[in-house]
Amino acid sequence: MIRKAKVLEIFRKEKISKNTLFQILEEIPAAVLFYREKILYANQFACKISGYSLEELKEKHPWEFSPEGKREEVKERILKRIRGEFLEDSEGITSFFSKQGKKIYMKYRAKTINVEGEYYGIFFGIDVTKEVEYGKRIEGWIKRLEEFLRYSSDILSIIDENGRIVYKSPSVEEILGWSQKELIGKSVFEQIHPDDRVRFGIAHKKVFEDPGRRFLIEYRVKDKERRWRYMEGSIYLPENWEDLGIEGAILNERDISKRKEVESSLQKIVHYDPLTGLPRQSRFLEGLSSELVRARLIKRYVSVIFLNLRNFKDINLIYGISVGDYILKEIANKLKELKIFVSRFFGDAFGLFFSAEGISEISEIAEKIREIFESPFKIGGREIRISFYLGISVYPTDGSSAEELLKKAELASLKAKELGENRISFYSEEIERDVLEKGIIRSSLIKALEKGEFVIYYQPIISLRNEKTVGFEALIRWIHPELGFLYPDRFIPVAEETGFILKLSEYVTEKAIRETKKIQEEVGRNFFIGINFSAKQFLHEDLLGVIDRTIKKYGFEYSDLVLEITERTAMQQPERTKKILSELRKRGIKVAIDDFGTAYSSMEYLIEFDVDKIKIDKKFVLSMLENEKAMSIVKMVVNLSESINVNSLAEGVETEEHFLILKEIGCTEAQGYYFSPPVPFEKIKEFLKRVG
Repeated sequence: MIRKAKVLEIFRKEKISKNTLFQILEEIPAAVLFYREKILYANQFACKISGYSLEELKEKHPWEFSPEGKREEVKERILKRIRGEFLEDSEGITSFFSKQGKKIYMKYRAKTINVEGEYYGIFFGIDVTKEVEYGKRIEGWIKRLEEFLRYSSDILSIIDENGRIVYKSPSVEEILGWSQKELIGKSVFEQIHPDDRVRFGIAHKKVFEDPGRRFLIEYRVKDKERRWRYMEGSIYLPENWEDLGIEGAILNERDISKRKEVESSLQKIVHYDPLTGLPRQSRFLEGLSSELVRARLIKRYVSVIFLNLRNFKDINLIYGISVGDYILKEIANKLKELKIFVSRFFGDAFGLFFSAEGISEISEIAEKIREIFESPFKIGGREIRISFYLGISVYPTDGSSAEELLKKAELASLKAKELGENRISFYSEEIERDVLEKGIIRSSLIKALEKGEFVIYYQPIISLRNEKTVGFEALIRWIHPELGFLYPDRFIPVAEETGFILKLSEYVTEKAIRETKKIQEEVGRNFFIGINFSAKQFLHEDLLGVIDRTIKKYGFEYSDLVLEITERTAMQQPERTKKILSELRKRGIKVAIDDFGTAYSSMEYLIEFDVDKIKIDKKFVLSMLENEKAMSIVKMVVNLSESINVNSLAEGVETEEHFLILKEIGCTEAQGYYFSPPVPFEKIKEFLKRVG
């Protein structure tokens, strides 16, 4: 068995006093083993962490603590080491099971020492169980970081109360390039970065004021090549250090420079967009918060802009991701030229902020952003045009925090999106209410149909020739549990946007045909039913299928159905519109042009397509008594309808004067509050009894 004198002989070259040596060995938070074929010595930490007493450990072969898969390899290396055939240092991370069955991970270093012709192995291990177990739960970059740390070495030092280095382990030469002799006796503060000396000094002072506590600290030290290396230090002083003859605090240092490099790289990935180099949203909010503090002090406005590109995903689909990336970088570069803070939030969304003296300056910047998109982006011989939506909020009128201002700028951009491409919208409370309402509508559309919250109202259509009811227009309404009675203009755009319009269309078509058929049977006469179809509904591939199935289901006459579409709808896909109109005409279904004269060239429409009825928009009808131009338009539409042999239908007839003039000029049909407002199905018969 090796005795203490033998251990001292092993470390005599280190010139360390007996008490200092053994106190270091017994107090350091690391396992120290001396061994030949069996373990000869183990410090307290080794006993504690393994769960074995020193006597039990002395009965063990050192390779018994190696993982089973590597045990033979380790055994062979240890035997070579004690035979003097393997003199190289070994280091790494190993694991073993304690006496209690707990798996322990240790970062170790093993070396060979020759004493009086005999070779001994020395094992120095640090418990890294927590780090390893935690590391297993971390993904991606942490694994790379783990690899850096796995092979890092530690430096053991003793620092006296004055900061003088009493002892420095030989590993300092491998890690920092300094020899022991170059550092022992010098002040530890000479090697520490000037900016870190105060922080290190506080920890150093506290450890002597409060022995028994361990202090962790990060700092930079200078290596032999005059480079600053990041170190993670654990400084500790036993409570009875003076009685034990320890000359100072024990400092365990670990080089974490590579980890710092990785963290710095990851910080860039987390906070900066790799494609454009622009800061991400987190940096945007930090910078905006600081700008708001300055603005409060100097009494300036701060404008926050949310910029969203329109249908940018189509660029990637049509031209490829590389083209899309090129355009994003070009947009980023042009935005940077504005000399304001620019951030890329995600995909096709950018955030900008800047301080300004007034609203006019904010508007100028918004117009400069618009100018960026006026010219096409050129790439590979192509010219690609990009449009945008832009929302603006302003401090202090719209909010006082970065998060609030960004949220309101985004709400304003949603309003800009509704208004159309290349639109700029400033935040207002009205916009927020509108956007929030649309959010409520969007989230409750599907359930509303399931709960039966949608109802159909019918507005009578009167023949001006015999003043009899000839049909009805089906108008959908939504009785919303929170928002109340909703007209189509408040929920149809949302239904269009979400695609729910198709289900809603089927619902309206089926219910309107079913209820009209029921009225026809009850009163014994035919009425036509006019149903409005949006572009998505009219151009949908199953339009004719839905109509055919519904008409056959209820035995309805094709000739009693009138599809109402706008000029915009018809002109979106003219060739497809022609085919659909042809199929409708074959079945005997009639088509009415709604809001005639308010969109595309009406004359062009009539040349291209066969229709059965032209509806005169109510804004012309309501204005015709006071406005000569409106009256001229109404007369022109009536005459045009007669000349091409189609019916004319005036909307918005509210007074007897409206009625008499329209009848006098030869308008075919009319609808409006003069005759009846839209009524629920239950009141149709009551109206027919009164009007006929």
